[in-house]
Amino acid sequence: MDQRITFKDYQQLLSIFLDLQQQQQQAALLIDDGGLTRIEGKITNIKQSENISNSTITIDNKDSIPLEKVIAVNGLFRDDYSEC
Repeated sequence: MDQRITFKDYQQLLSIFLDLQQQQQQAALLIDDGGLTRIEGKITNIKQSENISNSTITIDNKDSIPLEKVIAVNGLFRDDYSEC
C-alpha cells in the first residue's frame, strides 16, 4: 500500500516554508495552476496574509505562488490532494 507524508493545513505549510527560508534550503514544489507544474529554488520572500491561504511565497525572486496552489513541497503533500 502506498503511503505518503502529508501536511494538514495552510498554517503547517507556511511553517514548512518559513523553516526552509530560514535554513536557506531548496524547495521543490508541485503546484496546481490549471495543471500540475514543478518549481524549484530558494524561498526569497514570504508575504503573509490575514487569510492564510492567500499568503504567497516567492521563489528565487521571480515566481510568486499563493499557498492555496501548493500541492506538495519537498515530497510532503496536501492531505486533501489525491490526484497523484
